[in-house]
Amino acid sequence: MNKWIIVIMIAIASCDLLEKEQNSAIDPIFEEWDSIDVPGGALAVVRDGSIIYSNGYGSADLEHDIPITPKTVFYLASVSKQFVAFCILLLEEQEKLKLTDPVQKYLPDFPEYKNPITIAHLIHHISGLKDYFDLLEAEGKNYLDHIEADDIYELIKSQSDLNFQPGEQFRYSNSGYFLLYRIIEQVSGKTLREFAQEQIFEPLGMKNTLFYDDINGLVKNRAFSYGKTDQGFDNLVSRFDLVGSGGMYANVEDLALWDHNFYDNKLGKGGKAIMDKTLVEGVLNNGEKTGYAFGLRVGNYKGSKTISHSGGSMGYRTRLLRFPEQKCTVIILANRSDADPEAKANTIADLLLEEQLNDQGGSLAE
Repeated sequence: MNKWIIVIMIAIASCDLLEKEQNSAIDPIFEEWDSIDVPGGALAVVRDGSIIYSNGYGSADLEHDIPITPKTVFYLASVSKQFVAFCILLLEEQEKLKLTDPVQKYLPDFPEYKNPITIAHLIHHISGLKDYFDLLEAEGKNYLDHIEADDIYELIKSQSDLNFQPGEQFRYSNSGYFLLYRIIEQVSGKTLREFAQEQIFEPLGMKNTLFYDDINGLVKNRAFSYGKTDQGFDNLVSRFDLVGSGGMYANVEDLALWDHNFYDNKLGKGGKAIMDKTLVEGVLNNGEKTGYAFGLRVGNYKGSKTISHSGGSMGYRTRLLRFPEQKCTVIILANRSDADPEAKANTIADLLLEEQLNDQGGSLAE
C-alpha cells in the first residue's frame, strides 16, 4: 500500500478518535436534558465553517414524545437581532439609507425629542427609548398574548420622554429593534420576513429559518416551549408574532450556515467590508465604546475574543458564541425556561479551546 495512503488513513483515524473523545465529553454536559420525558435543546459545534458535532437532547413536544434533533426549529428570541441589524447594513450598502439618518426620515409620524434619535442609536441600544416589554408590563399586559404591531408602535410613540439623552448611556431596549423592523419595511417596500428571506436566508440555504410575523402560520419541526415548575414542566403557550426585537425561528444547522458566512461572505456585494462593519461597536457621546455592535456583543472569554448573543422568551433560551480567532462557534437552542445555554456553551468552549484559552498565542487545542 502506498505510504502516503497509510499516512492519510492514520491522520483520519486520529481525527476520528479526537472527535469521539470530544463528543464523549460534550454529551454529559446535557445529561439532565437527555430524556424524552423532559424538554431540552439542540447543539452544533462549528469549526472552520463545518459542523464537527451536533446533537439533540430531550423532547420537542412532550405531548407527542417527539425527540429534539439538530433539525428541530426553535424560537431564537434576541439572537434574531443580528439578522435585523444585517438587513439595515444591506440597505445601507444599497445606498437606500444612512446610519446617521434620524428615525423620522423613514417614520415621519414618530415624535421628535430634544435630541435626534438616529438609526445607529437604535442598533447600539443607546437611543434612550423605553423598552416596550416594560411598557406592556406597566399596563398590565402579557406579552404572550397576541398584540398588533401597530399597537406596539403607538405605545412606543406615546412616550413623552426618554430614559436618557440619545448617546448618553447603553441600555438594552427592544423598542429600538422594533423600530428598525419598521424602517426596513418602509425602505425596502417588503416585509422583514420577505426581505430577510430574499437577501439572507435563501442565498445561504437556510431553508428552515423565517421571521414569524403571522400567528396563524405553521413552523415545520418546531419545538414547543416549556416553563419549569416544582411539579415538572408546563406548556408555555404564546400568541406572540412581533418581529424586530426577536421573531426568528431557525435550527442549529441553519445557524451554522450563517456562522460560516461570517468568514466567507456571500451576501450583498460580498466580501469582508460589510462583515467587518457588523463588529463596529456603538460609541457613547463621551467616546466610550459600549461593547455592543450590530446585534452582537463583542467580548472576551479567558483571553480570547468572542462575538456572541443570547436570547430568552417564553420557554426558549438560546446562545450563539463565536471565537473568531479560532474559527470555532458553539450554538445552543433550548425549549425549557430553566436552561442556561450560556454556561453550557462556556463549558464546551473550555473543552474545545483549552490550550488556546490557557496559553495566549498558542494554537487551537487539537
